[in-house]
Amino acid sequence: MSDIKTAKVKMYNASLKAGFLDYEIEDEDVILAEEAVGSLNLKNGDMVRFTVVKKGSRHYATNVELT
Repeated sequence: MSDIKTAKVKMYNASLKAGFLDYEIEDEDVILAEEAVGSLNLKNGDMVRFTVVKKGSRHYATNVELT
């Protein structure tokens, strides 16, 4: 069983290299943090594969790759 998810990038800020993914867990969008983006050149609407890690009450994308 795979924990890899696929979603569209939304509300992405290219200067901060952070945003959200169009994927909800517990009615909250998964957060796309700068650490997860790395050297990827993302923009709103891009499709990415990722896994999710929970930190506190929030869910963050990790291992992000363009599809």
